[in-house]
Amino acid sequence: MSAVRTVRIPLCAALLTLTAWASTAAPVAADPGADEPRHSAAGSVRITPPKVKAGGEVNIRVDSCDGDKAIARSEAFVASVALRPAADDTLSGDAGVRRKIEPGTYAVLVDCYDKRGDLQRSIAQGRLVVVDGEKPVPPEPVHPVKPTAPVKAGGGGTADGGGPTGGLTGGLTLLALFALAGAAVMRRRKTAGRHGGTD
Repeated sequence: MSAVRTVRIPLCAALLTLTAWASTAAPVAADPGADEPRHSAAGSVRITPPKVKAGGEVNIRVDSCDGDKAIARSEAFVASVALRPAADDTLSGDAGVRRKIEPGTYAVLVDCYDKRGDLQRSIAQGRLVVVDGEKPVPPEPVHPVKPTAPVKAGGGGTADGGGPTGGLTGGLTLLALFALAGAAVMRRRKTAGRHGGTD
């Protein structure tokens, strides 16, 4: 009996040693969300416009706060924005987007003050898409210039002497010449008559 007990004691000791080694050597399953911040975001944030260029401005609107004050914050914002009561029973405010920011999607978190004035963090959450604000503006299309017909120069720099105005002017000139010629003939006749009467 003593021999059997002697064998059992080392065997039990070996089993205990193996169990202790296995418990320390086995890897412990890591909680995937243990090191991540937990947000109890129950509401959504309305962001207008949902896409904005760097350096632009957006409107933040939320309806899930119990109190009448809230703060909207995001890595994309120049600074945190205070949200105030709006006419549609929401809390609203305008946020400026940083000029030097990489294009991408950024989270927008809203911290609400309850009716007692205590700040409740991350009550609502939304997303903002920032696009590149320094893209060159495409040049305006160049319209080809259509050639125009050359201007016909007439006498005295007029465009066209063959029209009604040109014909009228020519006729008046001829009439004036005829009148002058007739007057000269009449003068000659009168002069000849006088000389003939004196002879």
